[in-house]
Amino acid sequence: MPGAEAGSKLTVLREPTLEVGGEQVLAALRSALAWLQANQEEINDLNVFPVPDGDTGSNMYLTLRSAVEEAQEAAAPGSAASVLAAAAHGSLMGARGNSGVILSQILRGLAQGVGGQVRLDASRWAQGLREARVVAYKAVMRPTEGTILTVVGAAAEAATKAADESVDIVTVLEQAVRASHAAVERTTEQLQVLRDAGVVDAGGFGFAVLLEGMSRSIADPEAGQSAPSGPRRRSGEGRVQLPFGTDETLDTPRPSVRRGAAAVEMKHEGWGYCTEFLIHGPGLDTEGLREELGALGESALVVGDSDVVRVHIHTGEPAPLIAVASQRGRLSKLKVEDMSAQHHEVLERADTADVRSGQGQPATDTRRKQLGVVSVAPGGGFRDILVSLGADSIVEGGQTMNPSIEDLLNAVRSAHAENVVLLPNNGNVILTAQQVDGLVEDVAVRVVPTRNLPQGISALLALEPDGTLDANCTRMVTAIEHVHALEVTRAVRGSAVNGHDIKEGDVLGILDDQITEVGDDERTVIDAVLRGVVPAPELVTVYRGEQVGQELAEVLVEGLRGDFPDTEFELHVGGQGHYPYVLSLE
Repeated sequence: MPGAEAGSKLTVLREPTLEVGGEQVLAALRSALAWLQANQEEINDLNVFPVPDGDTGSNMYLTLRSAVEEAQEAAAPGSAASVLAAAAHGSLMGARGNSGVILSQILRGLAQGVGGQVRLDASRWAQGLREARVVAYKAVMRPTEGTILTVVGAAAEAATKAADESVDIVTVLEQAVRASHAAVERTTEQLQVLRDAGVVDAGGFGFAVLLEGMSRSIADPEAGQSAPSGPRRRSGEGRVQLPFGTDETLDTPRPSVRRGAAAVEMKHEGWGYCTEFLIHGPGLDTEGLREELGALGESALVVGDSDVVRVHIHTGEPAPLIAVASQRGRLSKLKVEDMSAQHHEVLERADTADVRSGQGQPATDTRRKQLGVVSVAPGGGFRDILVSLGADSIVEGGQTMNPSIEDLLNAVRSAHAENVVLLPNNGNVILTAQQVDGLVEDVAVRVVPTRNLPQGISALLALEPDGTLDANCTRMVTAIEHVHALEVTRAVRGSAVNGHDIKEGDVLGILDDQITEVGDDERTVIDAVLRGVVPAPELVTVYRGEQVGQELAEVLVEGLRGDFPDTEFELHVGGQGHYPYVLSLE
């Protein structure tokens, strides 16, 4: 440790680091990401609070990755304030899980604390950590000590004290790192659930690792190959993994008994659903949303500003929460994960490890069901419909918002099944979906190439839960052959397609991925498409988008019933964002 006590002041036995700019801050964030990635699984293993779903490390890593990606595109890359502001925004947009949302608020507070400074000195770093603590605590409706909040507070206090005694940034950050690791070890004294599971707080450990990565980078750009600067003994804590393939050797061996999420018994009533989404404004009332939505679940985090608000809530009934939120603004990045299924996976891995190590047969019944279904959907209405038809996990996505391979992979795992049917429901998602099977070892994944949501719904209607994977895929492929989808939207630019001279703002009728009609209003275009379908459909189901009110949609459907008296029409809420109307023609 280069800093040492000398009287009441911290002295530095090397050349002090007095200021850092945007390039050094970005390098520090990248280093923090590398440290989080190296320790991701260790953090996952520690995860028991607030829910033992075993994903804290993954969520923190993915959130910080989003922060780094946006920080790399900062408007003023030489400015520390610009880089941190970009990182804070990126973390909010990409926040995952409880720990990820809190991390986004820590970065937001850090950015606010340093102000608009192009270069940061030691006192600014301390101020940033103090503001990070304030913003993070404010984000949590019921703050709990013994968590990441406590660790951030300890780091801020140590940094402030160090900055009063030294102008060296490295000294200030190293003192913050030491204090954060010490605070992590004390978390077992503050939360009974941690003592029962034999671990420290996962989020707190993740923050200490992250801060250590930043500190190392600023002290030495080539840092990462020596032992961490925190306490040598960490009760119940995982080994600190160094980036770049080098592991720390600790005096304390890894416990042989179960710990963390694997040591927590499954609740009889289950853990509920981790529900996350963004609400887009303008004019959002963050405080009002926090009070209104927070009453609909637990572990509520509602953060943001008047333009965009990030929501994370654990609830047993996601649909009412999503319905209320959709009335307050446009929703995006909707993610609903079954936390009971995630905990089952943790227990199942622990059972397998027990058997392999000769410690006996699995004590917990974590058997997976034979067949599960994962479906992609762009709106709350479609999500509810797909779940009601038997989908186990829904991934938000569709036109203009294609999910990643990682999104689909996580959904497949959360289905908790030995075999999974994956319904992409969009032509642009099929290729991505087809990559998933080769990435998951213990689940057989088959993609039924549904190109739109009507096909996805028809596929689920053909589902036989007790049937085999191959038989169900055959039934679904046959079912979607008889479904046509009409998607209605407006042109965002002028073009010439399929003999149509399209102007910006024209209404487009897209039948089975082909533009077949162009007009001035939705009713005229839908009418023209239906008249051209041979044979005429017996049933047309209309799904209204999030921008279409119920009354307006009912007027349209009543008009269509008058024009096509031999066809049955149904109206449902789809909630999709890109198409005002999606119609299923059968």
